[in-house]
Amino acid sequence: MIHLKLSAGHPAKPDDPMHRDWVGWSPDQTPQQIYDRNRGRWYFGARAARERYTVFSSTVTGKIVAVVANEGIEDIDGQKKAIVGRVLGPGDPVHDALIGQPMPDRHRNPVTYVDDPVDQWRTCACGCGGQVTGARVFLSGHDQRAVHERIARQWGDTLGFITWFDGEYGAR
Repeated sequence: MIHLKLSAGHPAKPDDPMHRDWVGWSPDQTPQQIYDRNRGRWYFGARAARERYTVFSSTVTGKIVAVVANEGIEDIDGQKKAIVGRVLGPGDPVHDALIGQPMPDRHRNPVTYVDDPVDQWRTCACGCGGQVTGARVFLSGHDQRAVHERIARQWGDTLGFITWFDGEYGAR
């Protein structure tokens, strides 16, 4: 999850390439306004393109004030980039889990990457019931365990699978 930290609202630079009149956070903004005025002109690492959500936090309140489902990253000026996404509202489980929560971190960098707390709701794809985080779908080693369990169920063991496969598709 991308975490963007917003200071108190202030005028944007006159030559702002996104044509904004001001940026930052103020209490009278809607989440859509927070996104529109603050989605861009950030330095993002390669990880940004893989993140599913962005949260905007106010350094004034120390709370998450907007949540966006990421749809992409847009180049602004050859160096800085912008989030492209959909602002989540009340009733969305990600919004409801995050809005008003404390900032995920207090690092000085205005852009950080944090584990997505919503991912805690996902379980390992092997069926063990274990919890996975980030972009993972299996706990470590569980992908191999799931493959071997299915091989054993169908062919008895790995040699049985290889024998079947070679017979079906030809040996090397």
